[in-house]
Amino acid sequence: MNRAEKQSRVDQLRDELTTATGLVVAGYNKLTVEEITELRTELRKTGGTIRVVKNTLARLSIKGTEFEGVTDSLTGATLFAFGADPIGPAKVLSKAAKDGDKIVVKAGVLNGKALSADDVVALSKLPGLDELRAKFLGIMNQVPQKFVMQLAAPARSIVTVLAARKDKLEEEV
Repeated sequence: MNRAEKQSRVDQLRDELTTATGLVVAGYNKLTVEEITELRTELRKTGGTIRVVKNTLARLSIKGTEFEGVTDSLTGATLFAFGADPIGPAKVLSKAAKDGDKIVVKAGVLNGKALSADDVVALSKLPGLDELRAKFLGIMNQVPQKFVMQLAAPARSIVTVLAARKDKLEEEV
C-alpha cells in the first residue's frame, strides 16, 4: 500500500467517524470471514459500522478528534465499531465478546469521553435510542389519557349514582 492509498484510507475513516457519537475498540483473534460478516450485519441493523483497521492508520485517523482517548488501546488486531447510536455498537460487540473468546472489548468513546472495557459493557446494557424514543412517546401519550380520565371521573360517578338510584326505585315497585 503506497502513501496515497494510506492517506485515502485515513481520510475515509475520519469522514466516517465525523457522524459517529460513539466508538468501540475491540481486539479480535482468529475470526473467520463469515463471523466478521455476521458482526457487520448485526451492526448494520443498529445503524452502525465495523471497520478492521491497521493500528497506525487508526491512530492517524483519530488524531485531533474526540476519539483520541482510545489511542492507548490500539494494540494487536483491532476493529472499530461506531454509529450515530452509541448503544448499538456496544451491544453487538459486548454480546460477541460474551459468546466467545474471539473478540475482546478494549475501550470506547462516548461523546468525547474515553470509556474502559467495563464502561462499554455497562453502556451495552442500556436501552437503545429507538427504545428510549418509544418509552418517551409512551409517557407523552399517557399524560393526555390520564387527563381525560380525570375529566370523565365526575360524570362517571354521577351516572353510577343515578343507576344505583334507578335500581333501588325499581326494586321498590
